[in-house]
Amino acid sequence: MQGGVYVANVTPFREDGEFTIDREAYLGHVEWLGERGVQGVVPFGTNGEGPSVALREKLEVLETLFERELPLEIVPNVAQGNLPETLQMLDWLNDKPATAVMVLPPYYFKPAKAEGLKRFYEPVLEASRHPVIVYHIPKYAVPVPVELVAELPVWGVKDSGGDPAYTKAVLDAGKGVLLGTEDSLWENLNLGAQGMISALANFIPEEVVEMYRRVEAGDEAGGRRLSEKLQKVRAMTKEYTSAALLKKLAGARHGILLGTVRPPLVPAPAGYDPGPVLSAALQ
Repeated sequence: MQGGVYVANVTPFREDGEFTIDREAYLGHVEWLGERGVQGVVPFGTNGEGPSVALREKLEVLETLFERELPLEIVPNVAQGNLPETLQMLDWLNDKPATAVMVLPPYYFKPAKAEGLKRFYEPVLEASRHPVIVYHIPKYAVPVPVELVAELPVWGVKDSGGDPAYTKAVLDAGKGVLLGTEDSLWENLNLGAQGMISALANFIPEEVVEMYRRVEAGDEAGGRRLSEKLQKVRAMTKEYTSAALLKKLAGARHGILLGTVRPPLVPAPAGYDPGPVLSAALQ
């Protein structure tokens, strides 16, 4: 993992009654992202509606994505909710040119004990030929204790918890961190995080990449201004289902229709105007 800006890229679904994945729109969106300086993409994460997508569908899309040989790192999210399908997906990915894999622990049985999470991740690590990133997103799934991250031979975490103390503790344990939220990016990147997996980068990849560059350059004044702007824009996307708005906003930028969301998520209203958010993001 080189670090930098990775995109939690959305998954376009057709309005065909079965909500099938529009693969051409998917690839067109990823290609557009690759032309704008991001380091890579993370297919089928939270904003990619990964838990709503069948394993067969994921493998079909990923096969096509790998075949394109785009100048992007691909870090598939493995969020199957059970160990057998997690291992099945990892086995399939072993022969693919993924940079790493991001693995979400089973998310139904909450709270989960650290011992149980260890029993899940040990066969994951044994099975995967790629570096493993733990997906820590306590709002929706099972939190992964810092002590377990430190103990396991994982690359590190995608930290979507929003707690700087957790971020710092993981870094102090010698593990990597990719931030999973645009809140307080200047402060959190300067803790030493290697980069971010950004939802906003679906429609303003240039702005998020510039944020990372400001941190690398030590530009505190410019970095803080951009960090505050991105946090404001993120707040503006919370009015409706995040994935639904991201598709509208990205489509308004590049002209590719990214369709709808899969139930139980709810699409943005038909008359939703992406203009105000884009104006705030690009000014």
